[in-house]
Amino acid sequence: MISLKLNHLKFVFLFILIPFYANSQSKNDTITNINSKDIDDFSFLMINASYTNNNLEYLSDLTYVTEKIPTLFTNLSYVNKTGLYFGGSYANYFNANTQTFEYDIEAGFQKYFDNGLDIDLYYNKHEFSGDTLLDGLNYDHSLNFSTGVDAGKLYLSADLTYLLAKKNNFLLDLNISRSIQINKLFFKNDVLLLNPTIYLAFGTDYWIYEDMTLQEKYITSINLRSNGFSYNSFSYEGFNLLIPVSYGIKNTYVSFSWLYRIPGEKYKFLGWENQSSFMISLTYFLNFSNK
Repeated sequence: MISLKLNHLKFVFLFILIPFYANSQSKNDTITNINSKDIDDFSFLMINASYTNNNLEYLSDLTYVTEKIPTLFTNLSYVNKTGLYFGGSYANYFNANTQTFEYDIEAGFQKYFDNGLDIDLYYNKHEFSGDTLLDGLNYDHSLNFSTGVDAGKLYLSADLTYLLAKKNNFLLDLNISRSIQINKLFFKNDVLLLNPTIYLAFGTDYWIYEDMTLQEKYITSINLRSNGFSYNSFSYEGFNLLIPVSYGIKNTYVSFSWLYRIPGEKYKFLGWENQSSFMISLTYFLNFSNK
């Protein structure tokens, strides 16, 4: 089985919610594009607990298999108004063949400029233990850089990730999203946040062959090349649709996020199917200061 990195949903969702939260504290129009630079007004602690169903479909011994691997995910992050942040997360996978969990520790810096440009640079320490079929991309450390710009009602961004492991891998996501905030939906202190996003995923495929024998690698390379696909290369991975919806009252948010992924032809050839996953989250923000 080759994991489709559905746990990527948890990190994407959290970094979408952070600028939403900071902006919702300011006095804006009822419906507005998110002005990300408002995040500089606050230092806060974010406490999050999430559940995701991880609905996996893959090809095994010429038979398509569907498995549900529900996962409980928790995150604690501190974001300073200077742009520095750090935090940690823990995920526990249920219905696995053995006890399976992972944790991450992150530290980074983000900056929002008046012209609508933003940057985010962070380091991640990753540990995984348990059923290796759920490991997806096996890595110990990652260096990550994201940048984006407001383009009218749309937000255009790119995410670059360098994974350091037995075999290093490089990932690139190109994103386009529409951010909407609706204040005072039912009460004077509530807000509805929406951020539908589509992104194209690219990456090296070295991680796929790490656990294969020399014979398996040889057969896989012949099969890929004879069918017009690349091997041991950087290539298109898939199309992704992410729809997060959050409702908050003061500092507490309840969220639902849905991710749908259509793999590229190369990965379909390797046995991947269209994937879907949803996440339900409860998030609390504790403010420490504001201007």
